[in-house]
Amino acid sequence: MSQEIPLSLSARRESILRTLIETYYREKEPVGSKLIAERHTEPLSSATIRTVLSDLEHDSLLTQPHTSAGRIPTEKAYRYYVDRWLDEFVAKRPSLSTKQDLEALLQMPEIDLEPWAQRASRILSEVLGGVCVALPSRMVLSTLVKLEFVPLGTDKIVAIWVDNQGDVEHRVIENQWHYAPHQLIEMGNFATTHFRGLTLAEMQKKMMEGIGEGVHEVKALLAQLQVIARDWDQQSHTNPSTVVIQGLSQLTHLPEFEDLDRLKHLVENFEEQSRLAHLLNAFAEKASKDTQVILGSENPYLSNLGLTTTVRRVQLDKSGYVTLALIAPMRMDYPHVLGGLSWWAKEISNRSHS
Repeated sequence: MSQEIPLSLSARRESILRTLIETYYREKEPVGSKLIAERHTEPLSSATIRTVLSDLEHDSLLTQPHTSAGRIPTEKAYRYYVDRWLDEFVAKRPSLSTKQDLEALLQMPEIDLEPWAQRASRILSEVLGGVCVALPSRMVLSTLVKLEFVPLGTDKIVAIWVDNQGDVEHRVIENQWHYAPHQLIEMGNFATTHFRGLTLAEMQKKMMEGIGEGVHEVKALLAQLQVIARDWDQQSHTNPSTVVIQGLSQLTHLPEFEDLDRLKHLVENFEEQSRLAHLLNAFAEKASKDTQVILGSENPYLSNLGLTTTVRRVQLDKSGYVTLALIAPMRMDYPHVLGGLSWWAKEISNRSHS
């Protein structure tokens, strides 16, 4: 999610920017040169700090809410901060108390995804701060054993996916090609033969590769299966009933949401669960490998609220996976959140594969 920042800061400018960002988090108000001088690791005069702050403001990394006040970081500053020190933050081990709180999640039985996601999101919200949104999913990790298509009237199809764990999923899809029952059987047999053992995402990728090869009839069939897979995927992603939201009250008492209209807008956004499901699915694949940090306007689903969204996907042994997003104002404790979330996700992964 990193935006390219066409500047390279000197070590002094970087350290002053970092000091300002971390001081602003703790103090919850604009930061002036005097406070930076007290907190900065290197002894610097207020005049030197003011010069650097002016340069950072010129580079659009800082802004001054009022002429007599101190400065606050911009979204561009936070992006620089996260990109510059991300490896350090992710590698940071949580404090003993944070580790003990997060370890409660490691002891939870993985019997059912939804209750697990409920408790996990509540604990992550309480321990790391912010709203935690979770989306449990079995379908995306399951692999195909058999795919069938059954006509439903003249204009719809019931697509039936039987997976490697014996579970059966189905979707009602438009029969835009008006296939006869025997043609649907042939299409199901073709898909089962060629895509057995693949996840839905792997199946879509293989179909895309195959559309450019082979004879015309095979290309046409693959194209039709690709449409069905896409519709299935979209239906899975827009099912609002599986979205879990915990900790919304954590944001309501923060300075960023003292304005009632802004708070109302925040709550309205979290009521649109299909939007949240799209958000989690948009970053789920990348978040399975590394913690993703989406800042402010980079988030197309919550772009105008000045929020940071930290996304991580964890796989539970045999059950499926849960994509979780911690959402908080950009003024947050990045080392605490990224270090804690990354440590916890790795522990979950280690235990799932042990």
